[in-house]
Amino acid sequence: MDLIYVSYNSEKWIDKCFSSIMRSEYDLKAVSIYVIDNKSTDNSLKKLKENRSAYKNDLKDFVIIEAKENLGFGKANNLGFKQGKDDIACFFNIDTELYPDTLKNLERDIIESDEMIALWELRQFPYEHPKMYDPLTHETTWCSGAAFAIRRDIFEQIHGFDDAIFMYAEDVDLSWRIRSFGYKLKYVPNAVIMHYSYQEAGEIKPNQYVNSIINNILLRYRFGGIRTILKGYLFFWGCLLRPPVFVNSKKVLIKAFIRHFWKIPHFLRGKYCGSQKRIVPCFTGFDYAPIRDGAFYINEFSEQQPLVSVIVRTCGRPEVLRETLISLKNQTYPNIEVIVVEDGQEVAEYMIKNDFKDLNIRYYATGKKVGRSKAGNIAMEMASGKYLNFLDDDDLFYAEHIEVLVKTLEKSKNKAAYAFAFETPIEIHSKEPYVYTIYNYYGVHKQKFDKIKLCYHNYIPIQTIMFEKSLFENYGGLDESLEALEDWDLWVRYSLHTEFDCVEKTTSIYRVPRNKSVNNKRQKELDNALTVVRNKHKSYMQTVSVYDVAMMYQNQM
Repeated sequence: MDLIYVSYNSEKWIDKCFSSIMRSEYDLKAVSIYVIDNKSTDNSLKKLKENRSAYKNDLKDFVIIEAKENLGFGKANNLGFKQGKDDIACFFNIDTELYPDTLKNLERDIIESDEMIALWELRQFPYEHPKMYDPLTHETTWCSGAAFAIRRDIFEQIHGFDDAIFMYAEDVDLSWRIRSFGYKLKYVPNAVIMHYSYQEAGEIKPNQYVNSIINNILLRYRFGGIRTILKGYLFFWGCLLRPPVFVNSKKVLIKAFIRHFWKIPHFLRGKYCGSQKRIVPCFTGFDYAPIRDGAFYINEFSEQQPLVSVIVRTCGRPEVLRETLISLKNQTYPNIEVIVVEDGQEVAEYMIKNDFKDLNIRYYATGKKVGRSKAGNIAMEMASGKYLNFLDDDDLFYAEHIEVLVKTLEKSKNKAAYAFAFETPIEIHSKEPYVYTIYNYYGVHKQKFDKIKLCYHNYIPIQTIMFEKSLFENYGGLDESLEALEDWDLWVRYSLHTEFDCVEKTTSIYRVPRNKSVNNKRQKELDNALTVVRNKHKSYMQTVSVYDVAMMYQNQM
């Protein structure tokens, strides 16, 4: 495996970067390191040579290339790539550190991938890249250039990074050119790399701000039509109309804008693009994919890994259930049991036993229909975990959902925590096989915990929340007389005994029917249930201090 790094005035990162490689649980004699120094003016070269002397005997190779000028990110990486020979080339930023299992987990995913997967993106800590990916296949539309692996023959086929992009958006361009040839990109949540990308959350980097805007316009020439290009210029003028984001930001942006006209012919040529170049792009303002909340959520591993029981209610639709179980199989958190309770006959049992042998599943079918609330209570009774989390059979978790909520609860005095979710309207074409069309991804409920608002309406979708089993043991489960709003009633009851932590990160997906007639029928059921639940809540009492009342009032201001 070839590891390629670009250094420019990077002395403070170098020692930790390369010492982390030496702690790897990977065969270091199969690792070659290639570092291109972009004519640093600090002690970077000295540090690099010290590290080469210290580690070269433990590695297959350690090569330092001294550039005569600052070549930029992409061009320097291309130079480093040409020095290597391995079938897989990894491009890592110099301000990164590997975990001991990073390369091992990455290689396992590469081996298990089919030949159409061209590139694998690593998960970055502490700030995970917020772009959306498919929670089932882990396919993504573009990959960050800070940490990825790629097949050598495909990188050569597309002639690597575009030298005309000095820095920023060169990774998007690379990703889209790869996909224009029909290849796929994959996110690898279990291959984690520490990346010191920002000194603080929300930091504005002048070079990143300016180059991201200008290169976004240039990519529109390569991959888009005239409307897409014009939208890019509209966004640009919008940036000029807004307040400056750093000293002289508008002046610097205008200078870069003038220079970009000389680059337009290069991007119009569409060199090294495949036949699908007009299909792959996704311009959403200055982003290139839908964004999940939580860009600056600090990801970290939990030292304690208590058992988590995931409660899955299903009802005779195994192909729908299959996707939910795949999303559980993809979780980064290792200590999970899945409790599947089927409301009715044993329809899904065969599929579970044959296709998910490697997932810790306990299955129970009720035989006769007992209702969704009763099924949920049976599952909670069966659960052995310290924490419980519902995931109904048509909903999905992103890979880090359980990891994030366990870490939150282990650090908190509260007994429940929830994250944000996408609501996805879908149109189902077939249940066997399960075929559907997703029409959008909406962030509908983004409410920090507010007990008063929770009493008024439910803003916590059932799959978003994890809670201690002790709440169920002490205060009961779902009201079995309810077939709708049973989860809201449960959250209100539990909120009488604990606060809830809110994690402002999108970690799950719940699906809703796009069909209006189905939605209208469902809304009627919810309206009827609302009357029942409101009457029930008249009996829920809690003593509240004057201080608590004052804080509630303050939060409403």
